[in-house]
Amino acid sequence: MCSSDLNNSSTHRPVRSFVRRKGRVTSSQKYALENLLPKYGIQYSADLGIIPDSFLGDPESPLIIDIGFGNGELLVSVANENTQTHFVGIEVYDAGIGHCLKLIDENNLKNLKIVSGDAVEVLKFGIVDASISEINLLFPDPWPKKRHHKRRIINGEFIQLISKKLMPNGLVNISTDWENYAEQIDALFSERQDFEKKGFSERVLSTKFEERGVVLGHEIYDFCFKLVSQ
Repeated sequence: MCSSDLNNSSTHRPVRSFVRRKGRVTSSQKYALENLLPKYGIQYSADLGIIPDSFLGDPESPLIIDIGFGNGELLVSVANENTQTHFVGIEVYDAGIGHCLKLIDENNLKNLKIVSGDAVEVLKFGIVDASISEINLLFPDPWPKKRHHKRRIINGEFIQLISKKLMPNGLVNISTDWENYAEQIDALFSERQDFEKKGFSERVLSTKFEERGVVLGHEIYDFCFKLVSQ
């Protein structure tokens, strides 16, 4: 989403990286959305402004943002193993949010909150600058058709945005199984003087999107970029 779109939302329709589809939501997911989202979720819209620390956890603890967490199984597993780190998962699809909420409740997690909404808006308007330790984008929608490439979340404007929100030495972890998206990501970060390419932290668990890519015979591209200056 271009910054001009965000600043002039009343006159320009923003290009979003997602389309809200009417996916199937099970009865248990619906229950979680109705009963657990108020407990484990952060209700957010751009007009609410900065999300208070009381929702994000101890400001002295590391904060990791997971964008597009899918069904949440990997996110919940990592949060369960790192209880001193606070996690915020951002997703737009109700089925995934409902499934993740059930897992949070089953594991009685205190360090993971869920936001249902546009990650770009949440980052731009809801998160204090220089406050995020790590941002994860694991298998974002590749929008494979060339005419849809403008919808890809990772673009120059998005990288500029996260450079403001990351703490010094903060990390961005990105995975994709689409070669031309990987090339685009690599090229965009290579143009920046404030990011340095690092080795990717090994993921013990895979996501369903990674498994789908492997079945299709796609190579998996993992990136880790470190913010070295602002």
